[in-house]
Amino acid sequence: MPRQNTVFVPLAHQARFKPHFNLVESAGGQIEVVDLGNADARKSVLSRAVAGAVGLDQFDAADFGLAPHLKAIITCTTGVDPIDIAAATSHGVMIGNTPDLCIEEVADHTMMLLLACYRRIPRLITNSQGKAPHRDHVITPSETWPRLRGQTVGLLGLGNIAQAVALRCIPFGLHVIAHDPFVAPDLANRLNVELVELNHLLKTSDYLSLHAPLTPSTHHLINHAALEQMQPSAFLINASRGPLIDERSLVKALETGQIAGAALDVLEVEPPENDNPLLALPNTLVTPHTAGYSSEASAWGPESAIRDAVAVLNGGRPRSIQNPEVLGHLESISTEG
Repeated sequence: MPRQNTVFVPLAHQARFKPHFNLVESAGGQIEVVDLGNADARKSVLSRAVAGAVGLDQFDAADFGLAPHLKAIITCTTGVDPIDIAAATSHGVMIGNTPDLCIEEVADHTMMLLLACYRRIPRLITNSQGKAPHRDHVITPSETWPRLRGQTVGLLGLGNIAQAVALRCIPFGLHVIAHDPFVAPDLANRLNVELVELNHLLKTSDYLSLHAPLTPSTHHLINHAALEQMQPSAFLINASRGPLIDERSLVKALETGQIAGAALDVLEVEPPENDNPLLALPNTLVTPHTAGYSSEASAWGPESAIRDAVAVLNGGRPRSIQNPEVLGHLESISTEG
């Protein structure tokens, strides 16, 4: 039986991956560009491929059932939420991502959103609307507007990006707290970050920034009950995943003054419809999911995914496996064999 050496790349991302095709060819593999929207082409490539280097493409249980030789799918993104992880694991398929993608970019964008909230830029944008900006567009005399130094930034999640945000907060004199049940206290201590319970994070953060992955347990984690616990002067920042927030509850909280404002790079539905109320609220800033973009990040994601695919061709593993339990599954198959 000939060696299985096909690595597939979605047609939609071909241009970004193409500069790195030679890495697969040098390893004795072959690249197959496939239109994943074509059912026959999708079925054909999955029946033959040993690895896939993809973007935010969806793969479900039916796909893995068609892929007897598939060992890994690696995304050129940090998120893997469009992939049925449980199904991949049951079929012995490793799901890898690009863990060091756009850490600096998203951290910078998060700080930009935080500073925009602090300086009331959303209000300025809404009130100016093509007119010369005026102080009255920004300053409301009755509003309490504390200086930034000494304020509390709460990080929901303390992964790579949140850690980079924490480091950026230090020069501004911000107190940083975080909730992440998977982070060791010594790491938080090195970052001068105080680990707290979720309720404490919600109640005491002046700026609450979300950095959690999207999973069934984090979907709509910021809902009506969570928003009720936040201070009326608090701002919500999200450059992570849109569905972490229940947008209906957020809109109500912003309209009623339950919280002071929000700055969002991600939404539940992207691109949003023009009638999404978040786009019109004067205390809300929305950017179009651009936090992770830079020339360097755009190039590194595809290269990283291809390099991991080459590692799989050579009998290795992706450097960041998002379903580590699959390794035990693979070991049991190897033992049975």
